[in-house]
Amino acid sequence: MAGKSEGRNDTLTVVALAVLAAITVTVAHEAVGHGSVCLALGGRVTLLTTSLFRCDVPSFLIDLGGPLTSLAVAAMAAVASRATRATRPGLTLYLVLVAAMAGFWEGAYLVQVTLTEHGDLYSAWTGLAGDATVAVRVGGAAVGVAIYLVTVVFASRMLAGALVEPRRATRTAWVAAMVATMTAALIYRGGVGDNLINTALGIGAASLPLLLIPRRGTGSATARAIRRSVPVISLAAVVWLAFALTMGRGLGG
Repeated sequence: MAGKSEGRNDTLTVVALAVLAAITVTVAHEAVGHGSVCLALGGRVTLLTTSLFRCDVPSFLIDLGGPLTSLAVAAMAAVASRATRATRPGLTLYLVLVAAMAGFWEGAYLVQVTLTEHGDLYSAWTGLAGDATVAVRVGGAAVGVAIYLVTVVFASRMLAGALVEPRRATRTAWVAAMVATMTAALIYRGGVGDNLINTALGIGAASLPLLLIPRRGTGSATARAIRRSVPVISLAAVVWLAFALTMGRGLGG
C-alpha cells in the first residue's frame, strides 16, 4: 500500500468490504441480537430474515436484543477503526462502515418508532414500563437524533482523513451495500413486501449520509489507497451467498 495520498481505491475491493459490512450489521441485529436472546429464554426462532425476526416466546428482552447488539457492535467497530486508520485503509473502511451503518440504522429507527409508536424499541419500552408518555417519546427521538449526528461526524472525519478519494469510495460502498442486501431480500420465501422495504430503509435510506462524505480531509496528505485484495473479494462472494440462501430466503418454522 502507498504511504501517500496517491493512486485510487480498487473498486472491487471497496464493493467487497461494503458487502461484508452490510451483512455484519444485519446479522448482528437480527441473528445475534434478537436470535441469541430468544434462544437464551428457551424460545425457538420462527422467522429470521434480512429485516424480520420472530420468536415463539414473547419478551421485551428479545425486542431490546437487536438494537443493543447493533449499538455495541457499532461502538466496538468505531474504537477498532482508530487503531487501523494509519496503516490498514481497507480494514478501516470496513470497520467505519460497520459502525456507521449500525449507528445510522439505530439512530434513525429510534426516531421512527417514537413517531409511529411501533417497532422493537417501542415494544421493549411498553413491555418494561407501560405506554410511552409524550416526554418519553420526545426524549427517545432526541437520543435517536444524537446517535445519528454523532455517527455522521465520526464517519466523515474517519473516512475523509484515512482514504484516498473518500467520497468516491463511500458512494461506491453505499450502492454495494444496498444492492447486496436488497438482492438477498428479494429471494425471501414470504414474497416481496415488508422484508424488502425494511431492508432498504435500515441499510440504504438510513445510511444516506455516506453519500456526502467530504472529498478530502485534514489527514489527506497521509491517506492511503485500498489495493486489490482477491481474498477479501472471494470472502465477500462466499459470505453473500450464504447470507442470501439463509437470511435472504428466511429461516424458521
